[in-house]
Amino acid sequence: MKILLIHPQLKKYVQPKLAPLGILSIAAVLEKAGHEVSVLDLNVTPELYEAADLSGFCLAGITSTTPLINEAYALAKKLKQKYSFPVVFGGPHPSALPEEALDNGVDIVVRHEGEKTILDLVNCLEKKGPLREVKGILFRENGKTVETPARELLTEKELDELPFPSYHLLHDVSLYSTPQPVISEKARSLTIVTSRGCPYLCNYCFKGVFGKKWRAHSPEYVVRLFKYLTSTFKVDEIGVQDDAFNIDKKRVQAICEGLLKEGIKVKWTTAQGLRANAVDLELLQKMKQTGFFRTGFGIESGNQSIISDQIHKAVKKEDAILAVKAAKAAGIEPITYFMIGNSGENEKTMQETINFAKELDTDVAHFTITVPFPGTPLYEQIKREGKFLVTDWSLYGYTNGICYFELGELNKELVERMWKKAYRDYYLRPKMIWRMLTKKGAHKRLPTLFKAALQYLGLRGAK
Repeated sequence: MKILLIHPQLKKYVQPKLAPLGILSIAAVLEKAGHEVSVLDLNVTPELYEAADLSGFCLAGITSTTPLINEAYALAKKLKQKYSFPVVFGGPHPSALPEEALDNGVDIVVRHEGEKTILDLVNCLEKKGPLREVKGILFRENGKTVETPARELLTEKELDELPFPSYHLLHDVSLYSTPQPVISEKARSLTIVTSRGCPYLCNYCFKGVFGKKWRAHSPEYVVRLFKYLTSTFKVDEIGVQDDAFNIDKKRVQAICEGLLKEGIKVKWTTAQGLRANAVDLELLQKMKQTGFFRTGFGIESGNQSIISDQIHKAVKKEDAILAVKAAKAAGIEPITYFMIGNSGENEKTMQETINFAKELDTDVAHFTITVPFPGTPLYEQIKREGKFLVTDWSLYGYTNGICYFELGELNKELVERMWKKAYRDYYLRPKMIWRMLTKKGAHKRLPTLFKAALQYLGLRGAK
């Protein structure tokens, strides 16, 4: 079959131009099975869609996160008005709210991991078989929703049997950016995922695609993937997008040994960050030897009760202190991530977060207003106990600087004021300004840092 896979265009806020790994992995298994696949990444090359004749395709698959879902629904509507092929949705938002997708004209929703499901679905459509026999999907039949049995998660053995994502289907690899474009020099960059799932129970995290069970590619698979990207696409930088890359420290060490043995020379970073409670100086020094240069630590709050009892993140403040110190000692740039306005917070706890960020004193600290994505424990808590302030899914982005809900002592005025205060207090310190002006290579990234400062210091739309 001839299959089209589409990543919609994000229009309401800025995000890095990262390779759409979800549909590239789907494309890879379809190609391996003998199907003809095309990929349109409208977030990078929207003009290709406008010029395309799609009449020869048998199926269109669209992936979507929450900020993209309105664009995805509009795209599905246009496709269905012009073409007769079925439109299939997958990704985090349709997995969380499949009925909403069906209400918006989507023919079939694929929930959770999609590699096995898409193969079965395409085979079923090709043979005109009953959709009820395909696990892991929802569809409408005679006006009623049919949900088939859930699909089992891939085992680690099955993960290692997956072909590499079909990066070759991207229109132009050079158009993709680093995971942190605001603080990086421009580099030829691609991202990868080396593990799936996360056993931790953070209230803001959606587990509806990869699940709670942590499953990882073998070190050998990861090393081969590094080698493939550097030799085939000549990338200068690789961003690891795992939710929990370093749960198994021995695996990380084995990956590093493999990279050194193969002589693979490339800069790389864990874009989503490392677990602060699972790193030490020895591990980071080994990673540094292989070209690892930057990581983030998701700390979220400066109040231990908020971290442990509200967010349910299994990290202690002491872990964060030691992790940041170890990264600095190893010559790796640490970034710290914090949330403003999570469940149980008040002005005092948010000020503690600002104070703790300044204590850790990294060159870059990100403060985001907590976003209650559908399907997360936080989202369900707000439905029970609070009030949603934003119903437009396209605004559900980490960089918008708006308050999404009221809960307990949290209200819009307080949360947005403390978010702006966090950036002002952190970046307008004399020591921080001096550091940014004098640090080696600062002249190369000051323009983007200044642009970010205008946005984050509350000058965008601030009274």
